[in-house]
Amino acid sequence: MNPPVAVVTGGSPAGDGLTLVVAALWVLLPGAAVLVAGGVRRSPLLLGAAPAVSIGVSTVAASVTGATGTRFAWWGVLAAALLLAALSRLLRGHLPRAENTLSAPERAGSRAEGVFSARGPLLAGGVLVLAAAATTCELFRRGMGALATPSQEHDTITHTLVVARILRTGDAAPWRAQALDVVTGTPAQYYPDGLHQWAALVAQTARVDAVSGLNATSVVVLAVVQTLGLLALADRVLPPRWLAAGGVAAVASSLAYQPLLAMHHDSGALPNAAAIALAPGAIALVMPPREVLSWRALSARVPAVALACAGAVTVHPSAALTVGSGVLGVWCVWLVGSGLSAVRRRSCGAESTLPAPARPRSGAERVSSASEGRVPEADSVFSARAGWRWLVGLVVAGGLAGGLVGTSLLQAASAGGGSSSRFARDLPPESLPDALHRVLMLPLQGGVDPGGTQEQWVLAVAVLAGVALAGRKALPVVFVWLVWSALAVAYLVDLHAPGLDLVWDSAWNSYYRVVAHGSPWAWLLAGVAVVRVAGWLTRGRRAAPVVAAVLGAALLAGAAVESGPGEVQALRERYAAPAYERIDADDQAAARYLASVVRPGQRVMNSGNDGSTYAYVLEGVPVLATTAVPLASQPDLRILARDLRAMTPQVQEVVRRDDVAWVVVDSLAPGLPLRPDDARFFGVPGYAVPPGLVDLDTAPGFRRVFTSGSVGVWEVLPPQQGQAQGS
Repeated sequence: MNPPVAVVTGGSPAGDGLTLVVAALWVLLPGAAVLVAGGVRRSPLLLGAAPAVSIGVSTVAASVTGATGTRFAWWGVLAAALLLAALSRLLRGHLPRAENTLSAPERAGSRAEGVFSARGPLLAGGVLVLAAAATTCELFRRGMGALATPSQEHDTITHTLVVARILRTGDAAPWRAQALDVVTGTPAQYYPDGLHQWAALVAQTARVDAVSGLNATSVVVLAVVQTLGLLALADRVLPPRWLAAGGVAAVASSLAYQPLLAMHHDSGALPNAAAIALAPGAIALVMPPREVLSWRALSARVPAVALACAGAVTVHPSAALTVGSGVLGVWCVWLVGSGLSAVRRRSCGAESTLPAPARPRSGAERVSSASEGRVPEADSVFSARAGWRWLVGLVVAGGLAGGLVGTSLLQAASAGGGSSSRFARDLPPESLPDALHRVLMLPLQGGVDPGGTQEQWVLAVAVLAGVALAGRKALPVVFVWLVWSALAVAYLVDLHAPGLDLVWDSAWNSYYRVVAHGSPWAWLLAGVAVVRVAGWLTRGRRAAPVVAAVLGAALLAGAAVESGPGEVQALRERYAAPAYERIDADDQAAARYLASVVRPGQRVMNSGNDGSTYAYVLEGVPVLATTAVPLASQPDLRILARDLRAMTPQVQEVVRRDDVAWVVVDSLAPGLPLRPDDARFFGVPGYAVPPGLVDLDTAPGFRRVFTSGSVGVWEVLPPQQGQAQGS
């Protein structure tokens, strides 16, 4: 049997290109406006942190419109961006530029001695980021086809449904993001909807449907958000002349199947993947700046930091752990290093009691120390005075972010969504050697490599070389990567302890989500290896960034040959040539039929395990079931899913009260295993079609009125007519 042909809901290649541009603008411009107003000028940080700040801006707009009962729309987000930028500019006042690429003495010294070019590392990193973005777009083009191709993975269908409801109702309030009943809006539950807000903005302004809007954001998350964020992170935690490492990291991330590409399309953990992609830029923004800011300049940065934290958490709560652990790990290494330096200075009888980063030095001195292999003051990544003052700003920013998203986080915590007691492990326990192999050799894994036997040697060797070559300057990167790698190994060998269990719970008891927290640091280590080798080959001369760019391109080519075909295959199995189907042309035909016959007030009973939810997404049909299995908060829907064909008195009461006039069923939906509680309620260990919707042609009270392939539509007859039909 040939796989079903992919469904495409519209669009064209030119239109898809425009939609991607619109998606990139929405995730960059609002945040960039706030950052510029707050005094950020350094381009890697400006572009890398802008996505998290932009989603923070849209979260403000969504919260305000949700509280006031007004519509969430593009103009409201623009208004919020302008107001927040104006607030940051007001706090900043008339101050000189707070941040630039290099100081004048550094530029003068650099020109005089030719040790390194001020712009060379930035240009090399930028070229590699563009190459990584183009590679990601090409992978999706081959695997997805058109942006209007819907995914067959169930969680992604749910994401599309959330976006469609924002578009149809204008309600994007985070505390009721997932309305289980798309018509009434109740019951509703917390759902991390920062990404869905962004997708809705894209769909509104590009004039495309929810499918294209969500797919465009999925591509831009990997092609733009992740790559720019890694460049910003390299700029913040590595010396400026190593900035090309961020571009190499972007290249590595674009060809790494695990974790983000697989999280998009194997497990449907799209918001979690987007939060990991946002994390590098957010970490770079949260880290203390190199210079000591005045209190006024510091206050101007606080709104952007608060918005970035709130935006990342709104995309997915796990961002708090990713960003928090990264910032804490780097800061700890810096503090220890600063303390050791102070001890050495005192032991040598140094007169100055200030940490070395706070002492100004001439451009010639900086160049001299660079040529001697020591860290110039301009390259320092930590100033104790700047750090402690910045900590005060972080406390204020954290309070503001908590006020914005605290209610949503409390809802998420009370729901216990990530508890490992609710979810089985996604991988069975392994021996220590097997666990180390999985963590260090980076096999594709997932649906395309279930046995984990197809290693990504090119990337794995680059990461391990980065560990070996990192030295003191990249020690924070090594430290954070080692911590998360150790945690990933601990998960694989099934270690348990109170702190570890908390991490497993926050990761939905999934290895892929645990190891994802450390992935930005792994790719940054690959970049460290490349810039160190480039430095040795050129002996630190101006050509080092050029050589780093060439080596980064070689890494891109090698990884593309090694893992590119498998990644395209994985995408095609969900989009262009699906290995299984939940939505096809038959589901679309049934949706169009229902849209033509459903009268105001009537409801359509369906199964959330098939493609019937697209009847609402594409045609606005008022379907009842929006999740694969009706939840405990939907007792009436659970009764219908179990007993509809039996038409018990309880079922008849629900049908009458909710005016359930139609039923749509796709008999070829994928099988779905049930959790123990659901299995007891439905009386089966799993189902493709809920028991109450099976074989309605033989049940009294239903009349088939439409058929297209495996999809049928039945009219629910009045009780008297149904009884006569049965007799």
